[in-house]
Amino acid sequence: MKVRKSFKDCIVKPGETSPYANLLVDLAFKKAFDPDKPTSRNNLINLLNDLLEPQLKRPIKNVWTRSVAKNLSGSKASRTAIFDLHCKDDLGNLIEIEVQIREMKNFVKRLAFYASEMVVNQAEPGDDWSFDVQPAYVIALTRFSVFPDERAVHRATVIDMESGEQLVDTYNFTAIELSKVPFFIEKTSSDLSKWLFFFRYLNRLKELPEELDDGKFKDLTESAKVSNFNKKEFEAYRNMYHKVWDHNALRDGFFKEFADDVNAKIEERISGRNREFAKKMIVLGKLSNEEIAAATDLSLEDVVVLRSQLEA
Repeated sequence: MKVRKSFKDCIVKPGETSPYANLLVDLAFKKAFDPDKPTSRNNLINLLNDLLEPQLKRPIKNVWTRSVAKNLSGSKASRTAIFDLHCKDDLGNLIEIEVQIREMKNFVKRLAFYASEMVVNQAEPGDDWSFDVQPAYVIALTRFSVFPDERAVHRATVIDMESGEQLVDTYNFTAIELSKVPFFIEKTSSDLSKWLFFFRYLNRLKELPEELDDGKFKDLTESAKVSNFNKKEFEAYRNMYHKVWDHNALRDGFFKEFADDVNAKIEERISGRNREFAKKMIVLGKLSNEEIAAATDLSLEDVVVLRSQLEA
């Protein structure tokens, strides 16, 4: 039986290349979670159940691609989903799910628009339709911060403002800010935390560490290997990856004029969070000061001081 290495031994070092694709690139996401192939379909079902566990009434058992031929808004921009899915739970109930992994303006309002479009597209012509709308879920993963707090996951639905109880199950939202996911994982971390780690950092690993030694994540990492791409897919993946990188560079350049003010606010917020992550790493005792500094963007001196404070 193969012995899994620890987390610190599985991180790609300078000059090394990860065998895993970046899951935030469209083609890699679709390759790893293709609903039309058995293994990747299981990856998708596992992902949806873990991401939506607090919101689903019953676990999802089957999933397939939903036809998006009906687009009542007439807007090309309104059809930007990575996946539009039909799902069935273990009792045979239908659920509609849309998955987004793009950066978008008016992020929250767009989620409301996408959910509304999913509901409207369920309408059937004629007077016999009884408005028996299936629950609609929109999952959106973004690389950038949207909300001002420290939570990486925000969930929303339609509630009674007095009681806090769900008023109708038609509209359900899950927004995930990957910029808030730490470069840190434990064997005891929740499955949700592990999924988020994979989405942000999979392409910074050279193999699966013991902290992530779980059957469903082994299947995921096998599906996400670049070696599974054919030549055409690899070229498309590389082009998409470069476009994402170029977009981020352009975004950085656009705000360069305001860098001092923006960076001061960002560093103030991030520094405190990174110090907390560094403390957790120090307590675990698995990483050196240098590795903790690299993972948290703190200076080596800061890490040494934190360690001396915790060990005092």
